[in-house]
Amino acid sequence: MSLYNDISPQTLMILGSTLAVIFLVVVFRICCDIKIIRKSRKDQHTRIRGLLLSNMLDRLNIPLKSYFRKTSDLDKERHIWKCEHCPEPGECESMFLGEDIDPETFCPNYDELEKLEVKLSGSTIKQAADR
Repeated sequence: MSLYNDISPQTLMILGSTLAVIFLVVVFRICCDIKIIRKSRKDQHTRIRGLLLSNMLDRLNIPLKSYFRKTSDLDKERHIWKCEHCPEPGECESMFLGEDIDPETFCPNYDELEKLEVKLSGSTIKQAADR
């Protein structure tokens, strides 16, 4: 006697319906999570553009698009936090207004951003060499 002969069509219908409902719930949750992630990243981009962090990225010749693509969300949040809690915001503003000040002496994000700039410029050189 086979297992399939022992299962009634009603049981199969209930089992199939239950699996279909579970599948739809999972798909719905995934879609909602994707919307939440997109909204949080959009908010993050807006926050970065509103801080002096975006000016520092410009100073280091790091395009915002590359920064957003190559940096993890956790690193971006850390950069935002450091910029918002900067111990020397006056120095930073003065530097962007034209004073000759080295950001290495006061910017809490400078070391990480400089490493990112080197990494990005290295990949640009490598891409140019491949051509």
